[in-house]
Amino acid sequence: MIMIATVLQVDSGSLLVRDMETGEEVLVIFRNANRFNVGDRIRIFYNGQMTLSIPPQIAAISIQRIQEEPQPEAAEMRAAVLRRSRRSLLVRDMQNNAQIRVNYPYAYHFCIGQQIVIRYETIRLGDPAEVEAIDIMPVC
Repeated sequence: MIMIATVLQVDSGSLLVRDMETGEEVLVIFRNANRFNVGDRIRIFYNGQMTLSIPPQIAAISIQRIQEEPQPEAAEMRAAVLRRSRRSLLVRDMQNNAQIRVNYPYAYHFCIGQQIVIRYETIRLGDPAEVEAIDIMPVC
């Protein structure tokens, strides 16, 4: 499973994070936790098991820092998820009401009806138009 989160606290073997999908605080056990800083956005890969403790705990398999600064050529689109598959989303662009297919390796992480911001470089015309997402962030 994958969790997208913001780092709230760093200890030598763990991170306290806020899950961007649920808003819940989660303690993430990870040997190299001190590589991260408070405020980092991260992608956590874990086996799907979470304790019922407060805060809940997970053991990370790996963690990737998500690049915060958009590349100059990247564009952004605010959209609502209409359909999803494992590696793509069909969304409605909230600016022009157009339907767009968004290819993204972690598309299954998002829910139908969820509002998101998509960063992408180019759009391919078609029916529907299609983009390769650089990153997708949920709108809170």
